[in-house]
Amino acid sequence: MRVLHINAGNEDGGARTYIVNLMKGQKLTGEESTLLTFQEGPVSKMARQNGLSVAVMEQKQRFDLSILKPLIKYINNNKFDIVHTHGPRANYIVSLIRKKINAKWVITVHSDPRIDFSGLKGKVMLKLNLHALKQADSLFYMNPDLEDYFESLKIDPAKTYEVFNAIDFSGINPRFNHQSTFSLLEVARLVEVKNHRLLLEALSKVKFNFRLTLVGDGPLMDELRDLVKKLNLKDKVEFVGFRENTGDYYQECDVSILTSKSESLPTVYLESAAYGKPVIATNVGATSKVINDETGWLVESDNEKELIAALNDAHMLWKDDNLDQKGLALYQEVRDNYSIEELARKVSDGYEATLQTN
Repeated sequence: MRVLHINAGNEDGGARTYIVNLMKGQKLTGEESTLLTFQEGPVSKMARQNGLSVAVMEQKQRFDLSILKPLIKYINNNKFDIVHTHGPRANYIVSLIRKKINAKWVITVHSDPRIDFSGLKGKVMLKLNLHALKQADSLFYMNPDLEDYFESLKIDPAKTYEVFNAIDFSGINPRFNHQSTFSLLEVARLVEVKNHRLLLEALSKVKFNFRLTLVGDGPLMDELRDLVKKLNLKDKVEFVGFRENTGDYYQECDVSILTSKSESLPTVYLESAAYGKPVIATNVGATSKVINDETGWLVESDNEKELIAALNDAHMLWKDDNLDQKGLALYQEVRDNYSIEELARKVSDGYEATLQTN
């Protein structure tokens, strides 16, 4: 089976890691896959660094449609069986040519479309993206909350497949090291949906000493810096911005945390697992499939009281040097069930079912 993955190419978040890990898994399981992006950027760079097949078909601007004919020719001449798109722009482009390509078309819905866009341009992109979702032969999704949404769009449940995020465990080993100061890590874009405000306000009310490292960039950087000053947390919170490689930050923390209002199954949970770090997480999307009382702390979204209780409990375990048990449990859960090979096999089952449809 020959698979072409298509992405705009400017993605530097979890979707990029997902695409690359899926393709790495496909390579290990004997699936032939190629990545095509509409610009040189973070996605093509990361894919090449991992030894994957990459092609770039440059767009002059976001809605440059001059690539349509070359794209049709590329897909048909290379006899791809599956065209697999990731992201609204890729979905939109393929929606315009789907009747002219010989391959089946599948989409991975990486996040909730209802909260991906804002403003007038956002409304246009949402409309175009939903149109594409309805046209595709199959949809893959990681967030179980999307099932009802797909039903409301009158998308046939028979063409939707739940998959999961995955991580490559090669070259990574868990490290159960105890930091001298209780150290928390959040790796997330500084945007509203990640709800950093909840975490900062909760931490302003705890009685213990801590260090919080925020890895990520985004439009809320200045606002969150101001909030840190207002809450008198300036000496305890460090903003380090976007980082390509986050391994050192996981090694130097005791607990990682994510207080999002909406998620699927974030890569950060899996990265935490790879380094043996338990997670405090809000109970959204597919989070409860990985984070529970054995592997970390699960709190209700936007519930400050529960978050403070989880932080206090984590700190007590840190004081007693007993965090390793939860970290090891998370490592074992993810290693056994969320490897890139398992993801590739799961997605391949969806491909096979799609190819069998008319």
